Amino acid sequence: MHTFHNPKQIAGPFGHYEHGVETALPGRLMHVSGQIGVAPDGDVPEGIAAQTKLVWQNICAVLAEAGMTAQDIVKTNTYILDRDYVPVLAEMRKRFLGEDHRGASTTLVVSSLVRPGWLVEIDAVAIAP
Repeated sequence: MHTFHNPKQIAGPFGHYEHGVETALPGRLMHVSGQIGVAPDGDVPEGIAAQTKLVWQNICAVLAEAGMTAQDIVKTNTYILDRDYVPVLAEMRKRFLGEDHRGASTTLVVSSLVRPGWLVEIDAVAIAP
C-alpha cells in the first residue's frame, strides 16, 4: 500500500523513518490531533517514558475508534522539550508501531507545550483501505 522514497542524492534517514511515504489511494485518511500524555482521568504521569507511552496509547485509541491501527500511520510530528528524550521516543515508537514499520517523521525540540508538565506531543496521519 505504501512506497518509500529515500533518494540516493540526499543523506539517508537518521532514525526509524523514511524521507517520503507515497500512498496509492483510494483509502480513508485520518488526521490525529496532537496527543499528549494525559490519562482519561486527567492525570499527567511523571517522566518522558510514562508520558510517551500514554501519548501512543491515546493515538491508538483514536485510530481504533475509526477501525484503524498504528500500522496505518504514514506520518508523525513529534514535539519534545529536550533532545535527550529522543532515545525514549524511538523506543516507544518501535514498541507501538513495530520494529519494521517505517513512516515519514518530523521531531522538533520546542521551548514549551501548552501546559506546564507536558513533555511530549505527537500528531499523526494514517491511511487505511
